[in-house]
Amino acid sequence: MRVWAVGLVGLLVASAATGGYLIRSERDGDATSYDGPAPVVAVSPSYPVEPLDLLPDPDFPPLLASLPMRVEIVGSKPFDLRLEVPGEWIRTESSASEWKWHPPPGDVLNTYFLRVRLIGNQHGGVEGMVESRIEALADAQGVRDFHLESQDTDRFVANYVSEGHRRVTMETFVTQPGADVVFASIGLVGREVDRAGMTDLIRRISDSARVGPDYRNP
Repeated sequence: MRVWAVGLVGLLVASAATGGYLIRSERDGDATSYDGPAPVVAVSPSYPVEPLDLLPDPDFPPLLASLPMRVEIVGSKPFDLRLEVPGEWIRTESSASEWKWHPPPGDVLNTYFLRVRLIGNQHGGVEGMVESRIEALADAQGVRDFHLESQDTDRFVANYVSEGHRRVTMETFVTQPGADVVFASIGLVGREVDRAGMTDLIRRISDSARVGPDYRNP
C-alpha cells in the first residue's frame, strides 16, 4: 500500500509539471527551457531631473581688458595685503576680513565683481585650500550645475548656475612670504560675456598682490 501511494504522488507531481509546461507553451509561443541564472544587461535608474532654466544676463557692458588700475591696501599691519584693483570700481566691506569691488554705479546684480578675503588665520597649505574652496563652492546652497574648468596649484576656473544665471568664477590664492601658507584669496565672478576681460584682470591683480612684509621690504 505504501509503495502504491508513493508511486501515485510521483505521478501527480510529474503530471502537474507537464501540465504547467503545456499551459505556458500554449500561452507563449516563444517560451524556452530554463538553463539556470545568467547575467543580464543593467539598466541605469531614472531620476527626476529638474529642468535648468537660465535667465537672460543683465544688459550691462561686458568687462573689458586693460582697465586702468589703482593701488588698494586691505587689512591691518602686519596682516595687510597690497594689490591693484580697477581704478573706477567702488569698494565695499563685507566683513572684517572680506572686501568687494563693483563697477559703477555699484552692486549691479549678476554682472561682475572682485572679492578679496584674508584667510591667513586658517593656516592652510595652498593646494589644500584650493581643493577645499572648490568642494565648498560645488556643494554651496543655491549653486547648481557646477563645472570645474581648470585647476592649478594656486588657482582654478569654474562655472555654475546661481539664482538662474550662469556665473564664471576665477580664483587665485596668495601665500605668505617664504611659506606655503595661504594668506588671501582673490576671486573674480562674472558672466560668460566677461570671460576675456576677467582672464586679463585676474592675472594683473594676482601679479600685483603683496603681503605686508613683502611689499614694505622689497
